Amino acid sequence: MDDAPGPLHPTDDDAGRAADLAVAFVPGVMPGKWFFRWRDRNRGRVLAEHPLETDAWREELATGRAHACFVRLPAHPRAGAEDLATLRRQFRAVELYAEQQVVVLPREHELTLLDEVPVAELVDEVLLQEPATLPERERLRSPQAAAADAPLPPIRHARDAIELVAAGLGLVVVPMSVARLHHRKDLVHRVVPDAATVPVLLVWPQDLPEEQEELVQDFVGVVRGRGLNSSRGAAAVPAREDGAAAGGKGGRRRPPAGRPGVARHGPGRRRRAAGAKGQVRGGRRSGGRGRR
Repeated sequence: MDDAPGPLHPTDDDAGRAADLAVAFVPGVMPGKWFFRWRDRNRGRVLAEHPLETDAWREELATGRAHACFVRLPAHPRAGAEDLATLRRQFRAVELYAEQQVVVLPREHELTLLDEVPVAELVDEVLLQEPATLPERERLRSPQAAAADAPLPPIRHARDAIELVAAGLGLVVVPMSVARLHHRKDLVHRVVPDAATVPVLLVWPQDLPEEQEELVQDFVGVVRGRGLNSSRGAAAVPAREDGAAAGGKGGRRRPPAGRPGVARHGPGRRRRAAGAKGQVRGGRRSGGRGRR
């Protein structure tokens, strides 16, 4: 949850002024804290925010409505079309973080008894998405099961798929922030620990005017935690290289003094309750394989 204080949109004092910097962001991304910090460092400058209804961010950059955009790449991009190397041939791009994927479930679904839902638990479920978006599941299914899939209903956005989950038509796997954005009282989500993560990047055109490029570089510095007087020359270096630079040899960051590192363990899983077998299975295929 975004904990940034202050206004997220231009203040009344900025009304009518053209934006010095316009930043768009796809659904679920919450850049409010970075907007606040940039405004705090650039008093007198106007930053305009453009929340997008869909992942169609390229038009925002192509038309100049935004100078930069927070975007997601597919968890399994098509080489030469959606991968990072191809993106960097067209835009400047900085990797920021990776999101876990979650499965969205009706609140009474039996899989809610698990703290996490492995991909194997989804083999016999109806998923409201293209099979190629979760190849980890397809590798566990028989060709006969895949061939028996019913056609998907019309789905334009993640919001549509989540509404169909609420209607009991199936389940859907989405980035965690998207599930939180479309949260409903009748639905819950669980992490899918063995699904690929979804990369989130900050992207901007390669041919921005010099003034806009400097402002974007300054915004990149804010996002990556660089100080006000630090060099901005490494703004477009991939995240994996930054880790090595920030943490020294091996790319590991040192814990703050006086706070020894604490080993993290993945959340434990609960076993299914003995009586779970008779509970509602909303979305499970009839005649599917039994659980292993």
